[in-house]
Order: sequence, then structure tokens, then C-alpha cells
Amino acid sequence: MPDRRARVIGFALALVSLLALGACTDDKKLKVFGLEPNTGDFNGGQTVRIKGNGFQADGNPLAVKVYFGNRQASVIRFDGDADLYVTAPGGKKGEVVDVLVIFQPGGESRLVKAFTYVEPATTDVDDLAGSGSGSGK
Repeated sequence: MPDRRARVIGFALALVSLLALGACTDDKKLKVFGLEPNTGDFNGGQTVRIKGNGFQADGNPLAVKVYFGNRQASVIRFDGDADLYVTAPGGKKGEVVDVLVIFQPGGESRLVKAFTYVEPATTDVDDLAGSGSGSGK
């Protein structure tokens, strides 16, 4: 019985190793996987990281345009071959939009219902001071 258990554990470890190697392939195909954060101020100005790979050709970033719904984002910078940073344009509060990334050359990738415009978070002055601190009581 212990030999069977050892074989099963050995097989499982070998399978996990093969899957890990497959997940770490050096795939250079142009792909967009997602973005973060997926929410931002409806007034615009949120920095958004678009994740993927193949964003460079011969070590140089591809030309790119990014749209949140029908509004164009401002490209900030590329971080290597896999990250693109943009500034989201404004939108309507509560609106959920597709994010369209157009590379030249390379084509386009659409992230469906990928970004939601929200009310900006507000910070109360009392929150900054902390409860009871500095009150002298």
C-alpha cells in the first residue's frame, strides 16, 4: 500500500511540474488579459494598468490607442512587454464600459464590461485625525 501512495504522489508532483512549465512558456503573442483596477472616478484621471504580453516588437513598444467605451484614454507608459499604463477618461457614474485596446501593428483586443465608473471616495477630516487623537480629552 505505501508503494501505491508513493507512486500516486510522485505522479501528482510530475503533473504539477509539467503544468507549471506549460504556464511559464515564453509566449510572445500579442494578448490582453485584463486590467486593474476595474473601477475608477467618473470624473476620469484613474491610472489603469492593462496586463498582457507582446506589447513590444524588437524591444520597442507598439503604437497603441485605448478606449473606455467611446472615450479615448491617455497612454502614460509601457512597463516592459506585459504592462501598459493609461489614464482613464471620464464617464457617467455607474456606467460599465468595454475597454478596447488597438495596437499598430497587431490588431485589437476588447475587454467586455471591464471598467465601472464610480463616485470618488471621500475622506472626512475626522478620519485623517483618527478617533479621539489630539482631542485633549
